[in-house]
Amino acid sequence: MRNLKLLRSLEFRDIQAQGKPQCLSLRAEQATVLIGSEHGLVEVDPVTREVKNEIPLVAEGFLPEDGSGCIVGIQDLLDQESVCVATASGDVLLCNLSTHQLECVGSVASGISVMSWSPDQELVLLATGQQTLIMMTKDFEPIMEQQIHQDDFGKSKFVSVGWGRKETQFHGSEGRQAAFQIQMAFRTKMEVALETFLPSVLRNE
Repeated sequence: MRNLKLLRSLEFRDIQAQGKPQCLSLRAEQATVLIGSEHGLVEVDPVTREVKNEIPLVAEGFLPEDGSGCIVGIQDLLDQESVCVATASGDVLLCNLSTHQLECVGSVASGISVMSWSPDQELVLLATGQQTLIMMTKDFEPIMEQQIHQDDFGKSKFVSVGWGRKETQFHGSEGRQAAFQIQMAFRTKMEVALETFLPSVLRNE
């Protein structure tokens, strides 16, 4: 971090868009900025201050009308020609900025606090409201789920990997309805040594 140098800074005060900025993401090829607020998503030209696109999420029911909603993550996906948006209520959305089409690709009943994509956009990591990490492929296929805080973890420990409780599971294309349905499902658990696979942030050495 010491080698990072600030090349340029911009201050937006006169953008004609509703809401307060909660998070942002850059669209490098379009040279625009995506800004998320309690109302939805806007795409802004940082030079002209012009709003290029606006995706309201309140009208679609993904954010509450009282303004208490929160967007916790935005990622421009070049391969899919869409923008991935995660809300604090637990929805993961794909937004096509050309057609304004919205798709809910999954949901977490306990909510989402953080969404982070790998630099190559092959993996996505979600931190849930119940302090678990869910790693998925770019097609939103779950790979693993793991508790963030562990009392006994180290090189000699094995990690139990499974799909956990219903509240922390990522539900696919069925979206939020599946997250709240009470289903009896057969869950499998396996013991796998993931010492070289888990992020170093989880290690308690």
